Amino acid sequence: MKINQTLDFIHKPFQYALSRWVSTLLALLLSGLLLLNPNHIADSTAALENGYLSVLMMALTAAFVHGLGFEPRLWLWRVIFSPYLAWPVLFFFATRMFV
Repeated sequence: MKINQTLDFIHKPFQYALSRWVSTLLALLLSGLLLLNPNHIADSTAALENGYLSVLMMALTAAFVHGLGFEPRLWLWRVIFSPYLAWPVLFFFATRMFV
């Protein structure tokens, strides 16, 4: 299928072990901080909007999927769980937490 070949070509830089380690470590770090101290994300958990948290959770899921090496077959899932979408969100939250 043409779209799968295109996605294989686009995701080629993320097939190396180093990028998978980055995804796994980012996901573990941010999910651990979210679980242990949710005040890093927002001033109070009541002030955190659901859409904001949903984007973070989707990015964490995508990072875990990529980091553990699972490769979905359907092109739609490959796009949704792509590190191209997850990494910017995770780096945004990581810089927001530590800066």
